[in-house]
Amino acid sequence: MIPATVPTEAIFDCGRLPDKSLPVRAWNDDGEPLVLWRNELQRVQNIEGFKEVRERRQIVGVVPGAGWMTEWQDPSEGTSFADPVVAWAVYSDGDARAIDTDADGEAVLLSPIAKHRRTYHPGQIRKPRYPARRHRVQRQEAGEPRSRMTRLSGWPTSM
Repeated sequence: MIPATVPTEAIFDCGRLPDKSLPVRAWNDDGEPLVLWRNELQRVQNIEGFKEVRERRQIVGVVPGAGWMTEWQDPSEGTSFADPVVAWAVYSDGDARAIDTDADGEAVLLSPIAKHRRTYHPGQIRKPRYPARRHRVQRQEAGEPRSRMTRLSGWPTSM
C-alpha cells in the first residue's frame, strides 16, 4: 500500500443528488485508489456509482480583495446590495473565489455560479467616452479653421 501524498478524490454518482466525493487515502500495489468506506479501505472500483478520480482542489493562498465588489439582488423585493470582497481564495488549479462576510462577520466563500450575484471591480465599469482635446489642439496647430474641426456635439468632423 502506498500512502496518498497528493490530495486526490474519488467521485461517485448519486443519481438525482449532487455527486459525492471521498478523499483517496492510499493506493494499492497495483496503483488502484483506496477510500475509507464503511470503516475500512476499499477499492473505488468496487463501490457503486464510482465515476472518476481527480486531484482535489485545495486553497493554496489568500490575497486581499483589492477593491473588488460583490453585488446581489433580492428578487422578491427588487433591491440590490453591494459589499466589498474581503479577499480571494486561490486554489491549487489556479482558480480563485471571492470571500465575503455574512451578517455575523463570518468569512464566506462565494459560489461562482450564484444566480442573483455578480462580482466586479469598479474600474471595469466603463465611463462615457468624451472627445479628446488633443485632436482639436493638433488641428489648430496644423492651421485648420476652427469651424471644420468640431460640430455642436464636440466630435471632430473629419480625421
